[in-house]
Amino acid sequence: MRKGRLVKGVRFGDYRDAGAPATSCRAHSAQGADEIMLLDIDASREDREPDFEALKKVAPEVQVPLTFGGGLSDVDRIHRAIEAGADKICLTTVALDNPDLIEQAAHKFGAQAVMVGMDIVRRDGKPELFDHRTRQTVTKPLRDWVSEAVDRGGGEIRLCAVDREGTRQGLDVELYNEVRSQVNVPIILEGGAGDLAHVAAAMGAGADSIGLGTLLVFSDNNLVKARRFLANAGLDVRP
Repeated sequence: MRKGRLVKGVRFGDYRDAGAPATSCRAHSAQGADEIMLLDIDASREDREPDFEALKKVAPEVQVPLTFGGGLSDVDRIHRAIEAGADKICLTTVALDNPDLIEQAAHKFGAQAVMVGMDIVRRDGKPELFDHRTRQTVTKPLRDWVSEAVDRGGGEIRLCAVDREGTRQGLDVELYNEVRSQVNVPIILEGGAGDLAHVAAAMGAGADSIGLGTLLVFSDNNLVKARRFLANAGLDVRP
């Protein structure tokens, strides 16, 4: 989300308008989304609070769990997000800046309400943490951060393959499996789903949750079609 509008880009750049948050989220909720994630992508980079007003408009429109993130740099902002209608919050770069925030949020709101986001790029084939504010990799090893984030109280991981985000080249299942081998918390894999076959392939390879953006915004696909396709492929999907 940027300046009150949904946007989708390619590798965290070249953003295109993707509609009004409340309208789009209402449609995805009605079509059977398991969860909706709303991220203010500029809040941390601009060192400001996130767009709470947009969250307040979206929350009444959805009937599924709503996760909100971006710029939630302290417990007060997290509390405001929960009060504005978020069921869960997502901490990404703010958690790297201040890992104690994961513990503070989990203590106050419960681990089930705390998702830790991890943006990943590959360098010479090796997955490394990526900071969208500087567009540079982070020195902390991914394996160490995965373990630390969960140990500190992260109840879920959002795993975004930045190299594939918006490219429609397929999901990075290898990345998912690397992180899954370390922890037992739910993992949402994002980045690269270009068609429903990509989603089926990732789920067939073991991914239990897939985050979709470009596939739903810039194609004729929707969640009703996705569920039907996955069920016909013999994959277990929620009714």
